[in-house]
Amino acid sequence: MMPLVIRLMSEIKSLADQLRSSISDQKVMPVVPVVKKRADGKSNPGAVEVSPIYRELLGYDTADHKSMVHARLDAKTALMLNHFKMATGVDNIKVVAFAVKHLFATQPELKKLIKNFIETLEL
Repeated sequence: MMPLVIRLMSEIKSLADQLRSSISDQKVMPVVPVVKKRADGKSNPGAVEVSPIYRELLGYDTADHKSMVHARLDAKTALMLNHFKMATGVDNIKVVAFAVKHLFATQPELKKLIKNFIETLEL
C-alpha cells in the first residue's frame, strides 16, 4: 500500500512540475506601442497608443530597491492590478513603487507636510 502512495505522490509532483514549467514558458506579451497612422496617412485599425505614463513605468528601475512595505488594497483595485500585470507583464511591486514615487513627485504639498512635521518634531 505504501509504495503505491509514494508512486502516486511522485506522479502528482511530476505533473505539478510540468504544469509550472508550461506556465513559466508562456511569455506575457506586453503592450507595445503601435503607430496610430500609417505612412499613407490612414489609421491603423487595432493600434494601441501607449501613454507617456506607461512608458515611464516601463522604464522605472526597481533593481536597487530593498525596503519592503505591505500595502492593503481593496478587492477591485487588486483585481485591476492583477489584470494589468497579465496584460503588460509589469510586476505589481514595480507598479506600486512607481505609483508612490510618482505621487510624491507630482504632489509637492505632501513633501511640505512631511517637512513641516519634521521641523516641528520635538526630541
